[in-house]
Amino acid sequence: MGILSKRDFRDQGRYFHFYQFEGRENQLVQIRLIGSNDTRRSNNLSLKPLLFLHDPDNNIIVKKGALDKSSGGDDAFIFARLPKNGTYKIAVTSRDPGEIGRYSLALRNDRASYTLDESGQLSAKSSTLKQNGGAYNVSNFQGRKNQLVSIRVDSVDEEFSPYVALLNSQGRTIAIYKDKDKDGVYSALIDRARLPEDDTYYIVVTSKNPQELGKYRLTIF
Repeated sequence: MGILSKRDFRDQGRYFHFYQFEGRENQLVQIRLIGSNDTRRSNNLSLKPLLFLHDPDNNIIVKKGALDKSSGGDDAFIFARLPKNGTYKIAVTSRDPGEIGRYSLALRNDRASYTLDESGQLSAKSSTLKQNGGAYNVSNFQGRKNQLVSIRVDSVDEEFSPYVALLNSQGRTIAIYKDKDKDGVYSALIDRARLPEDDTYYIVVTSKNPQELGKYRLTIF
């Protein structure tokens, strides 16, 4: 829990708090920054959150803000695979320059929280889509009604730009990766899709470019 104030470090009009943690190469981490929605007329501490993750060389590797830009109290969420060993830095700030307010920050790296974490490969042996002939693979998991699931696909060697879809057992699309959710050219993320019923669900992994193939990592949490 924290409060950004006008006494804090300021850069380009925004106030910042910084946190550090030790990370390992290929470690999966979840970071969630929750803002606040304060309705008081005076001493208002509403905050629309903005979150940065810096690698050990201080390069920004992920930047995420609140999904809903119309109101405060939303959360900014990062799900990342760390590129190297070292000390990582989390920068907490506001989406609107000059804004101060309350927030809570959580970091999680518990592998037990992942429904599925597996390697795969799009290759000449994969099934092919009728629409464009592109290779695709299918994985499945058991889901519960109203369960929130997030799905991430990373191109291990940055050989292709992944695309991912979530289907139910009848083949109906529940969620798809969209460009506006893009977490990088070589990653695709479906963030918190709500499952409509107890069922077996299927993850379809393919490439945006039908000619591109390669190894990938699929994680469901």
